Amino acid sequence: MSSIQKITNIKGVSYRVYIRSKGIKSITKTFPSKRLASQFVLKIEGDRQLQLAFGGKSSKTTFDELSVDYLLKGFKGKSLIDQKSRLNYWNQLLGSKQLLYVTKSDIVNGLHNLPDTLTNATINRYKAAISVVFAYACREYDLPENPVSQIPSLPENNERIRFLSEAERTRLFSSCRASHWDKLYLLVLLAITTGARKGELTKLRWNDVDFERKTAYVATTKNGQPKVLPLTDSVIKELQLFDTKDSSLIFASKIKEEVAYCFTKPWKKALEDAEIKDFRFHDLRHSCASYLAQSGASLLEIADVLGHKQISVTKRYAHLCIEHKSSLINRVMGGI
Repeated sequence: MSSIQKITNIKGVSYRVYIRSKGIKSITKTFPSKRLASQFVLKIEGDRQLQLAFGGKSSKTTFDELSVDYLLKGFKGKSLIDQKSRLNYWNQLLGSKQLLYVTKSDIVNGLHNLPDTLTNATINRYKAAISVVFAYACREYDLPENPVSQIPSLPENNERIRFLSEAERTRLFSSCRASHWDKLYLLVLLAITTGARKGELTKLRWNDVDFERKTAYVATTKNGQPKVLPLTDSVIKELQLFDTKDSSLIFASKIKEEVAYCFTKPWKKALEDAEIKDFRFHDLRHSCASYLAQSGASLLEIADVLGHKQISVTKRYAHLCIEHKSSLINRVMGGI
C-alpha cells in the first residue's frame, strides 16, 4: 500500500512517499517532483528486495544474529543453558534466514521435526523459546509481527506421576555411582530425598549447607519463597566426600565455577545403563512425593516438603495416600 502526499512550505513544494507492506517497516522518502515520487513507488512496490533494502533493522538481520543479541541483552529467564540448547535447534533450521522471511509455516515445520520421543510439554518449551526471541525482535528490531503468536500450544498432561520402583531406584543409584561425573550420585540422591527442583539444586552453594544442623538453604524457589531442605545422613556423608569451597557452587562446571555443570549426558547414560525408560529428572521429585504418600504422609506434609503454595497441586498424590490408608485399615481392622 502506498500514497504520495504533497508538502508545501517556505522551501517550496515537495512530494512525500509512504509505502507500507506486510512484514516490512514503513518506507518514507521525499522527492522534489510528483513524477519522481511516482517512479519511486512503481520501482519499490514491484521489488521485494528493494523493500527490504529500504526497510528497518529487521529487514537486514538474520535469525542467528537476533538470537545472539537476545541471549546477551534480552534473556531474563532462569535457565540460560536450556534456552541456549533450544535456540541452537532453531538456529540450525533458521540461522541464516532474514527475520522478515521467517514464517509461521517455518515454525510449525520445526516443531513437527522435533524427535517423537519428546513430550508435549517439552515441545511447548521449544515453541516458547523461539516465541520470546521474536517478541524481543518486535520490541527492539521493529519486526511487525511475531510469527509464533498464532501457533497454539499442545495440550500437556500435568497429572503425570512417574516414580521409581525400588528395583529401579537401586539400579539407578548403582549407575550414578559409576558415572564419569563424580557428583551425579550426590545430585540424584539430593533430588530424591528432598524433592527439590533441578534448578534449586544446581544453584546450591557450599555455604548454603549447614553440616551441623543437616540442612541446606535454598534462597530462590519457583514460588518465590526461600526454603530449608532437611538432609539425610546419607546425603551429608556424600557431601563430605568433596572439598568444600566456601561460596562456590556445589555442582559447578569444570570450566567455569560460577556456572552449573551440564549433566544431561551423564544423566541419560545412567538411565540407559539402569535400563530405565520414560523417566525425567523432574520425576525424582515425583518419586520423593510418592514415597512420602505411600509411607503415610498427609497431603499437607507433602505440600510442605515440595514447597507447593496450593494444596490442589499436591492432590495428584492423593490416591497414593488413600492406598496407604486402606492398607493400614485392613491391617489393623481386618479381623474385626
